[in-house]
Amino acid sequence: MSALLTVDRVVKRFGGVAAVDGVSFTLDAGSVLGLIGPNGSGKTTLLGVLAGTHEPTSGTVTLDGKVASGKGAHRAVHAGIARTFQTTRLFGSWTLREGLRLAHGERRGRQAWSDDRLADLLGLDGLLDQPCASLTSAAQRLAMIALALATGPRVLLLDEPAVGMDTAEAAALADAVRRAADELDVAVVVVDHNMQFLMPLADTVLVMAAGAVLAEGTPEQIRADEAVIASYLGEA
Repeated sequence: MSALLTVDRVVKRFGGVAAVDGVSFTLDAGSVLGLIGPNGSGKTTLLGVLAGTHEPTSGTVTLDGKVASGKGAHRAVHAGIARTFQTTRLFGSWTLREGLRLAHGERRGRQAWSDDRLADLLGLDGLLDQPCASLTSAAQRLAMIALALATGPRVLLLDEPAVGMDTAEAAALADAVRRAADELDVAVVVVDHNMQFLMPLADTVLVMAAGAVLAEGTPEQIRADEAVIASYLGEA
């Protein structure tokens, strides 16, 4: 069986600088890829390429055998790629339920959870009818993930989802992401600096440095990789 998501030698240049430099990997449905590396290593730019925000300078991203790169963010959502951002992006005056109903319109026939099930999954019970601006910072981050899942994605891209969360909140988030991957067969790419959150969650970890892939393997292999320890994990 072929991979759900294939990233093939993707390069993204800004002027003369290669923010992403020849990155390749594959991702199966239901699996979680952790994407780590120092600040400025190209992780967020790579997410932008996957999400359609950035058109690759060269290389391709294919989803279920069809080219998904270079077509814009809106078409990427229609194709089944949803993304959250490091900074909170919500309609503050809208209730979460109103936002979810709008997001459901992007499903294009794909499977998605109901509002109540999403709220239960992400610990947002009782908050569906509150304005998003009234939610705590952690709840707003969870609400962004709920909105992304409401589109019925095949691939979910999470940019620093656990930032600002305490240990218990991050653990609950990891459980929710794993359930989404398992129960909806969603492939997940997670960028996060919180190794206590990310390493138990990820099936595979890809380490970037200076725009390129430094290492790829299981969490155990990455923890033991001397080059990764020297360039990144040793800084923690």
